[in-house]
Amino acid sequence: MQRETVLQTSRSLFLLALVGLTLLSAAAGPARAQDVPETGGRIFGLVGGVFGDGDTTVLTSGGAGIRITSRLGLDVEVLYAPDLGLPIDVVVIQTFGAAFAPIEREERSRLVAFLTKMTVEFPVANGRVWPYLTGGGGVGSLRQTVTFRNLPLPLAEGLGPQIFPGPEIDITATDLALTFGGGVDVRLWNGLAVGGAVSYLRLFDDTDAFDFAFVTSRISYRF
Repeated sequence: MQRETVLQTSRSLFLLALVGLTLLSAAAGPARAQDVPETGGRIFGLVGGVFGDGDTTVLTSGGAGIRITSRLGLDVEVLYAPDLGLPIDVVVIQTFGAAFAPIEREERSRLVAFLTKMTVEFPVANGRVWPYLTGGGGVGSLRQTVTFRNLPLPLAEGLGPQIFPGPEIDITATDLALTFGGGVDVRLWNGLAVGGAVSYLRLFDDTDAFDFAFVTSRISYRF
C-alpha cells in the first residue's frame, strides 16, 4: 500500500511539473532557441525529495554524460541522501546496578549510489524543450548507524534493571540498485536548461529490498 501511494504521488507531481514546464517553454522567446550540437557532452545536477521506505528526506545528485546521437545518451550519476530514516533493529543488553540509562537513541541511514543510465530524449518546440526517459543501474552503499546518549539518573535505593548504552553500531552494505524515470528540461540559453524529474530506485539487500521515489528539480548544460 505504501509503495502504491509513493508511485501515485510521484506520477501526480510529474504531471504538474510537466504542465508547468510546457507553459514555460511556450513563453520562451524564439531567440532562445539557439543551436546545440546534436552530439556531445552534458553535465547535470539535481536536488529534491525522497519518498518511500523510511522518512521523507532531501536528495542531491550530480552527473555527466555523452550524447551518442541526437536522442540517445549514456550518463553516469552519483546520488546522495544523508538520512533515509530506515528502521534499524539492534539488541540492547540489560543489566543491574547501573547509575545511567540512555535517554536518546539516534539512527541514521545514509545512501550513496553510483549509477549508469541510458537516456532517450525527445526534443520538441524547435529544440527548446527536452522530454526524456532514463533507466539503468549500479551499486548503492547503505550505511546504517545507531548511537546512544545517556544522562545520570538519581541512584535508586535498590538495584533495578537499567540499560547500558553500547558503542556506536555501524552497518554498511553495498548492493545492487536499479532505477528508471523521466523528466523535462527547458532550455533557457544555449545549452543551459532547467527542469524537473521523477524517478524510482530499488535497492536490493541480502534479505529485503527498499523502494524510493525521487522528485527533483534539475539544472543541466549540453555542449
